[in-house]
Amino acid sequence: MKKLLGILTICALIASLAVPTNVVAAGNSTWIQESGSETWRYTDGSETELIAKLQGNTLYIQGHGAIPEYDRDHLGNRPWHNKPVRSLVIADSVTSIGAESFSNIKTLYHVTMSAGTLIESPTAFAGAAPECIFDITGTNIVSHNIGNVPYTSLDSIAAFMQSYNGTYQYRLANYYMVGWVQSSVSPKIDNLAPSDALTTYSNPNYPIPNYPSNLEFLSPKPDDSMHAHIQCQQQGKAALEVFSIVLDDATYAAAFNMSVSNSKGMVTKTSTPLTYVMTIPAAFQYPGRQFSLIQLGNGVVNILEDEDQNDTTLTFTTDYPSTAYALVYRDTFNLPGTQNPGLQ
Repeated sequence: MKKLLGILTICALIASLAVPTNVVAAGNSTWIQESGSETWRYTDGSETELIAKLQGNTLYIQGHGAIPEYDRDHLGNRPWHNKPVRSLVIADSVTSIGAESFSNIKTLYHVTMSAGTLIESPTAFAGAAPECIFDITGTNIVSHNIGNVPYTSLDSIAAFMQSYNGTYQYRLANYYMVGWVQSSVSPKIDNLAPSDALTTYSNPNYPIPNYPSNLEFLSPKPDDSMHAHIQCQQQGKAALEVFSIVLDDATYAAAFNMSVSNSKGMVTKTSTPLTYVMTIPAAFQYPGRQFSLIQLGNGVVNILEDEDQNDTTLTFTTDYPSTAYALVYRDTFNLPGTQNPGLQ
């Protein structure tokens, strides 16, 4: 069964999420310069206490909390605006970097920051020197969930890398971190290498995503050249926000890109709805678990309920298959005194 969820409301939501909103940094808060030095202090009056120090051509951001965001009309409010910054070092205790924080610094050739720091928007470093190297240190991936949908600091860093794929150079701690990013994006990130190729230490709380699935036609193919493809794929922040809104009481499992193509290329819409069957990844299979898909695309959000009784597959019908999906589930059956299992 296919449920159409608030077409106009959801469409407006998607449109608003797709266009970033810009605000002046932290309301009336400002950076205060220390007399006679290239040092500035910033607080939001709550959890953020930051110090910016410019020593030579290196800018250090120290302290704790979030670096504020800026809009294009207020970039001059940044203490480092029009400064000859070649290197930027951001302390591990900085939790996030706001939109446009370090944009349009054309002399910026080297950035060092933690894998646990969230990049709120790819515009944070837009306009750096094309040869800029980003050293992302450590394996301290931090969760910044969007509602009940998992989203991490490394997801945000991967999204930044995708936005400037082929423009900048990236170094992560080791092959574990490189593998984590490359498994979550498509196409793969160019100019991405491990800083330490000899070790693979990892963060056990964040295993490398590996949720393989198969997608096949259950309906007869209207065109013999058609074939279906599925890939587990982390989605952008806007898509995850929509997933979180329509998730209701279901549990988010993973996101996928599905596509149907023929000899002429990608098929975005079929003349009549076709039925497909996808394999539930082994990590999420459990007897009696009820799966469904949240489908994004074509200006609407649909919930596609499972049309079969098999615990290892999900059957669904749609006329525009080539888009992004979230696999979600509900556990509705428990023996007395037992709890729902966690993901394996």
